[in-house]
Amino acid sequence: MKAVVICPDRRLEVTFLARKTPLALVPVLGPTLLAHWLTALAERGAKEIIILASDRPDQIRAAVGRGERWGLKLEVLAEAREISVVEAKKRFDLEMVLVADRLPALPEQPLFENYAGFFAALKAWLPQAGKARVGAREIAPEIWAGLRCKIDSSAKLVAPCWIGENVWVRDGAVVGPDAFIEDAAMVDSHAEISAAWIGARTYVGTMTQVKNSLAWADGLLNHATGSFAEIVDTFLLGDLQGGQGFRRSSPWYGQLLALLLLILTSPVLLLAWLKNRGAKNLFVKKRAVIPTAVIGTASLREMDYFELDCFRGQWRRWPQLWSVTHGDFTWVGNRPLTREQAQQLETEFEQLWLAAPVGFFSLADTFGGGEKFDDEARAHSSFYAVRAGARLDREILWKAILRSSQNH
Repeated sequence: MKAVVICPDRRLEVTFLARKTPLALVPVLGPTLLAHWLTALAERGAKEIIILASDRPDQIRAAVGRGERWGLKLEVLAEAREISVVEAKKRFDLEMVLVADRLPALPEQPLFENYAGFFAALKAWLPQAGKARVGAREIAPEIWAGLRCKIDSSAKLVAPCWIGENVWVRDGAVVGPDAFIEDAAMVDSHAEISAAWIGARTYVGTMTQVKNSLAWADGLLNHATGSFAEIVDTFLLGDLQGGQGFRRSSPWYGQLLALLLLILTSPVLLLAWLKNRGAKNLFVKKRAVIPTAVIGTASLREMDYFELDCFRGQWRRWPQLWSVTHGDFTWVGNRPLTREQAQQLETEFEQLWLAAPVGFFSLADTFGGGEKFDDEARAHSSFYAVRAGARLDREILWKAILRSSQNH
């Protein structure tokens, strides 16, 4: 059996949903809308499907590939505009032609006529969504959670709600009622989400309240009134997709500064020797995994770095100025991890720790947790990996130096 699927073009009524992706690739409680349709058509016996895409067909082609995962043969054709069902039937001489603007199981609920309709369709789909997705489980009545979720024991989940795969809900957060969180999102400590949809890979910051809204990346839209706001404060709402260029070492002037500081503060070695008399080693040799721009811990390489054994706090890091000079560390990044620690990074969000360079200072340092490997440190390190930039680096450097001077 052969079918034609027409992907919806941009719709003025729901422009917010098309900011990051074509409407056909909007996630709907896990899979994209187009994936829902391909699954349904495969179950109906379809073998070959032609996909007509007028909005960003390259993204759609990349998302579906050749159709192997559904056992289908797919062809994506770029169109100048969204053609009608009648036009498609005449052009391809097929009867099975459909527009992917609603869920297959909810033909009476269009998704893209307005935002309220989109949200209503999510609510209507929830009872079936959990049963349709492999690995999703109903952890309490009308509360669904996907694979590899991390939900703090102090978080409060209020039915009905949906928590997708690889989602992290931190301590004190309140999720629900009518909260729908898509895959790989993070809800930080004491955030509150109700009557809201959180798009994939979206960060909801500490004590942020999202209510009666759609939130995706740095965009926030009230689904009842249609009012939109772009959030510039990434500690409130942000994009976890990243997109920062991966740079393992500091630029030449940063390396030169580290060398000069190493020379100017060299009397620290004498103090360390005096404090360490009788001990075997002045330096402690450690091994850390080398970060990579590719998320995952399967094939990590390692490097050596050193600490001063007799000191505590940030003066213990003094030998790491040489690591900055040598190009193994940057001035600002995430603190080094052992291979064992790296393997404990469970979710895709946590593994972002390794998607940033190893730094002499870290975002966690500004909160007093630079040497810890707890949930707080994981959150700060993963957040830094996707929000890193010159401005944030300057803020971290300044705050870390101030904190260090206050502690000594």
